[in-house]
Amino acid sequence: MRQRKAQGHRDMASDPLTPAPPPPGDRGLPVVGEAFALLADPFAFVRERAARHGPVVRSRLMSRDLVVLSGPQTADAFLDEANVRRSGAMPPHVAALFGTGVVNQLDGVAHRARKQHVMRALDGAALAHYLPQIRALLRARMARWHAAGEVALQDETVLATLELVLANFAGLSESDAVCARYAKGFADVAGALFGFPVALPGTALRRAQAFTRELRGRLAAVVAERRRHPTGDGASRLVASEVEGARLTDEDIAKELFHLAAAGGGIWAWCCRGVKALADDPALRDRLTRAVNALEPEASGRALGEVALLDAFVREVKRTGWVFPFTAFGVAARTFTVAGHTVPKGWLVTWSTHASHVVDGVAPYASPGSFDPDRFLPGRGDGGEGRAPHAFAPQGPGSALGTHRCAGVEYSTLVLQVFFTELLRGAHFTLPPQDFRLDGSTLPARYRGSMRVRFE
Repeated sequence: MRQRKAQGHRDMASDPLTPAPPPPGDRGLPVVGEAFALLADPFAFVRERAARHGPVVRSRLMSRDLVVLSGPQTADAFLDEANVRRSGAMPPHVAALFGTGVVNQLDGVAHRARKQHVMRALDGAALAHYLPQIRALLRARMARWHAAGEVALQDETVLATLELVLANFAGLSESDAVCARYAKGFADVAGALFGFPVALPGTALRRAQAFTRELRGRLAAVVAERRRHPTGDGASRLVASEVEGARLTDEDIAKELFHLAAAGGGIWAWCCRGVKALADDPALRDRLTRAVNALEPEASGRALGEVALLDAFVREVKRTGWVFPFTAFGVAARTFTVAGHTVPKGWLVTWSTHASHVVDGVAPYASPGSFDPDRFLPGRGDGGEGRAPHAFAPQGPGSALGTHRCAGVEYSTLVLQVFFTELLRGAHFTLPPQDFRLDGSTLPARYRGSMRVRFE
């Protein structure tokens, strides 16, 4: 790894008289480029190209050249704001869906200030406040699963994670029917990301626009109420946040809450990934069950994090789960060199969270395609972070405050720790025969068999 990192450093400092070659890859079909391949399965798109060409791959989406970076050796170049900017990178219809001007569309001082605001809803004090509610909601939902005997866990965890993020961040207590409608709305938002950019009747974009107006309006009403009567939820924390004397507007808070709900709602895919891994490995399930049974029933977040096997298991779930194929797109602000290749100014740039963790030769792990949480246990030496900076970055490389790494890293970890602790303390479960193939055309990828789980 030291040799690879040193090579990357020489590439960045290469002689300007002998410019590095352009990235390998394919421009695809005339006019559309490789847009159809990306739309069909973005996970396979980044995985197959990284396996074939390495950590720097060129492509083309419609009229835009694109470079997909993967692996820790390319992360520093991607994080350098002199190389890659976020503002103006998203197509206007996509930026509007998430809310023009939200944290993932800002750069420089404006981005760092906004990130400090957003982290007020996700810092240690906020997580400690959310923990009892997370635990109570998951216990209640799992009790219903046990009583039912068999559930389609994929659909159930979609509802569960939306219930959590809406309760934690906005203080909302929504019915399953409302959560299901919101889940459909977020699915339309995901479908509109690479779809036809004109909101014709019947298109995912038209439906997504209607949904975003509805939910952001609901969240705006919450923000107005929290200004009058603050609580401990995320909206109240954003209302109270002040950075260098500046506060967020109600509109900005509503946009950031929508963004948090969209990202946090994807935690369900990691829940399902972990259940599948536990069902596949009874010995691992027994070990993890013994570990979590040693915890107090109302264990603190710190106590949960100190269970080494639980921490390692959640890391491996995040590493291998098909939740995000890549980070949000940026634009090359200048021509720069990374891992021996030149990226021209003006190209779209992204960093693949998926390929960076599972592709042999790109991911800094032994047998990256296998599920092995022991790789993250102390002394194993294959835990990623000890091997190279940015080696473990399933929610993007970098630091929480200084870069565009997902603000919800610790929140999602806490939810998963509680989910698996409560699951393993409950009724024994099995997975009946079904189709366990993942459909990579959806974000996150969905199991074709809906992950049916039977509880004894």
